Amino acid sequence: MAKYWKIFSIAVILMYFFLGFYLLYSPRFNGLTKEIKVIFAVFLFLYGGWRLARIFTKDRERREEE
Repeated sequence: MAKYWKIFSIAVILMYFFLGFYLLYSPRFNGLTKEIKVIFAVFLFLYGGWRLARIFTKDRERREEE
């Protein structure tokens, strides 16, 4: 079960990174100013990075306990 949870978590992280790039480069969001798009994209990248770091930390802690 932990293996599937890890795969799902990585898929969600990839979605955050994809949404950040999509927000920056998609013509769909031309109504927003560039500053707003960059702020939200940076937030998505940072949150995705934070979640990735948590996955690696939890995985390392789990391996140390075993």
